[in-house]
Amino acid sequence: MTEDYSEEYEWFAYYITVTSILVFIIVWSLLPNESAIGQLHNGLFKAILEILPQRNWVIYSQAFILMGMLYTYFGILMYNEDVLTPSLDDLRTITDSKGKVAIADSEKKLIDEYVFKETSAIIDIPIMDVCRILYGDK
Repeated sequence: MTEDYSEEYEWFAYYITVTSILVFIIVWSLLPNESAIGQLHNGLFKAILEILPQRNWVIYSQAFILMGMLYTYFGILMYNEDVLTPSLDDLRTITDSKGKVAIADSEKKLIDEYVFKETSAIIDIPIMDVCRILYGDK
């Protein structure tokens, strides 16, 4: 009984990485200004402040990521609505790719063979014929 724990380690590594980045961003945004150090003239603290960019870049980067997520969301939404949705007069709005459309030579043959009888398989009657039978003049 050997279990593979590689996925657990992978997700644990992701968790630790994201948590570390979040803690780093919070600490970076809360560090005091160089003029407000006062008594903390520690060489390591000054070196850290010189290495890191200005604190307003925390806000800029978070706003940039947030707006990128927002534009991506709206882009996918518009793509789904405009490109992937079939038009209303398309047959795919009524039947799927696995459907079989019943095609007959005449309307009488269509009514006799498909409309009021059970079939051995699922057969889709064309929508115009259904409308003609249901709402047509009798």
